[in-house]
Formats: sequence, C-alpha cells, structure tokens
Amino acid sequence: MQKVTDHVRWCASDDERPFLAWVSDRSTVGAGSAGRHLVPIAAVGRLPDGRLAVDALRPAGTPLSSALDTLGTPTTGVAVTLTVPLLELAATERCGAVRIGAAGLDDVLVDDAGAVVLCDRPPGSDGVRRSDQDGARVLVLAARVVWERTDDRDPARPVVDAALAEALDGDVDAVRAALARVRATAAPRPVRWDPPTDDLLVGVPDAAATSDGSLLAVLRETVERGIPLGGDRRLPLRRALVGVVVAAGATAAAVFALG
Repeated sequence: MQKVTDHVRWCASDDERPFLAWVSDRSTVGAGSAGRHLVPIAAVGRLPDGRLAVDALRPAGTPLSSALDTLGTPTTGVAVTLTVPLLELAATERCGAVRIGAAGLDDVLVDDAGAVVLCDRPPGSDGVRRSDQDGARVLVLAARVVWERTDDRDPARPVVDAALAEALDGDVDAVRAALARVRATAAPRPVRWDPPTDDLLVGVPDAAATSDGSLLAVLRETVERGIPLGGDRRLPLRRALVGVVVAAGATAAAVFALG
C-alpha cells in the first residue's frame, strides 16, 4: 500500500471569513462521526505577519484509487462501507450544516482501519490548486469511483449508478436519494487489508539452504522445522515429544495394571 503522512499548514488569504467558517465547522464536527472522516486540525493561530493559519494533519492512509487497486473488485458490502460516509458528508455540506473546502480525488484516503478520510483544503486559503473541485462534488465522485470498481453484473449497479450521476451536481435531496439507494443494496462489510510482509526477515538465509549435512545441522533443522515424514511433510518436534510421553505413560500404566 502507498501510505502518505503529511503535516500541512494553510494560511488565509485577504478575506478570512470563508477560512474562519471552515475552521469553526471543523472544530464543531471534530468529535462527531463526521469528524472521523475529515482531516483533523492540530493547531490554529496567526503568523508573525498577522495572517490566520491552521495546521492540519493529513492522516496516514492510501489514496482511494490505489486502495481499490489493492482490494481488487470490492464486494457490495465493502462498497457500502466506503461510500456511505462520503455521501453523508456530501449531504451535510449540501444542506449547509458544515463547510467543506476544495479537494481532488487524490485527497480521498483510506486509512489503515479501512475508513475513508477527506483531506480538503480550506476555502480562502493559499493552498487551493487549480485542479481542485468543490469538496461535496469530489465526495460524490469518489463514491462513484468505488461503485465503478464493483462487479458490473450486480443487479444493484444500474440503480446506484443512476442515483450517483444525479447526485454529482444535484442538490441535497439528490445526494440523500443516492445515499438511500446505497444503503439499501447490502449490509456494510469491513474493508480488510492484506497483512504487510515482514521486512525484518529479508536477507535471512534459508535453513535448508545452509544445511551442510553434519549432525549438528540435522539436529538444528529437526528442532526448527520438525521431523521429516517424506515428501514436504514434517511433524513438529513438540508434537512428537508429546506423543512419546503419552505412549510411555500408557505403557507404564499397562505394566502396573498387569503386574
């Protein structure tokens, strides 16, 4: 996975009002469920030149497109898990309950827990790029990207695709309708990442390759890999020892019983 972690500082432009509204809304939703899917604010203050500034923490995660490449074809339940928070945030922004800044599709991350996070740029700041779009539109676009990766034979696809197309540039009612369509398709399922490889084992020589045929090497290989049973099968040494102890105990019990 491609993980990104950044500590970003945004500075207000001449008109601080949009910037202040973004900061105020972000601090309000920070403790709620919506705040779980928005970039957190680390600090707010003013620079020596008097400009308002905010430090935002871009969390560790994988850009959505790269995450979908890793997941392969997401199941309907996984698509619901990824897209419901996106559409909930878009509906919240479209109804005016929270201010979301500008963003690009690469600013939608999937964190290590499998949750989506929008790393938007505050309006009225000096960090907005020309390629950035309205945050709510990017959220719906990201939801559409997720569903485009699902199985196109899924009977829910035509209904969801049509609803997302309406919501892309629609009002809050269109976004809520798309959200209802997505929720009705399936129960959410957790996003499961493949476990990372253990880099600490890189460069350690294979025990079989280093065996020189000596008695010590054979004993070491038996302890580490087990007793060979033929082919590629091996019996763990601990299991063999337990079997010997059990057999010895059974034999002793039989001798005492017969004696």
